[in-house]
Amino acid sequence: MKHIGYIKTKDVRPLFTKLLALAAVGIAAGSVYQAVRSPGSSAWIHQYFAPIYKGTNLFEYMCRGFGISSLFLITAFFMGFFALGQPVCYFLMAVRGFGIGASGAMMYTLHGTKAVMGMLFFVMPKAFFSILVCALAMREAMKASSYTLSGWMPEGFSEQRKTDFKLYCIKFFVLIILLLIISAVDAAINFVFAG
Repeated sequence: MKHIGYIKTKDVRPLFTKLLALAAVGIAAGSVYQAVRSPGSSAWIHQYFAPIYKGTNLFEYMCRGFGISSLFLITAFFMGFFALGQPVCYFLMAVRGFGIGASGAMMYTLHGTKAVMGMLFFVMPKAFFSILVCALAMREAMKASSYTLSGWMPEGFSEQRKTDFKLYCIKFFVLIILLLIISAVDAAINFVFAG
């Protein structure tokens, strides 16, 4: 069987750009969906980008935001072990953007023009950093998915594969820590200034 390696380095930057463009398409779709359908504030739609508390405290809000964000990263991590993980990563990126768009539209629906300041200070910073972390995770998963599943199995492990696997795990661990920091800062800002 022919060896399938990582995506070449020169292809990484366009891949990252494609992922960000796909997130932008998701943002537009989420905005339209929220504006047309006006659904309730489901966490699966707004993904805790919009500051919606419903009686939660600071820790609960942070945990819920972190939980739904880390779910995307964990899914991407496991998709890196499958050759067909790449389409799933594209889909996850669009869904992440959808949540941002739906959150923005919901803020404008609820608060009208007053939502501009809320968007600038409460939604956009978290959305910006979260989408960057998500794009980095999807890019790493898509690079790793160039390996076949059998290539990750212990009997197929060479020393280079072991190193690649450790590096892959470390990258995702760092991204999860970044998400935790983003969620904590977002929760603190929201509760101090808007809670």
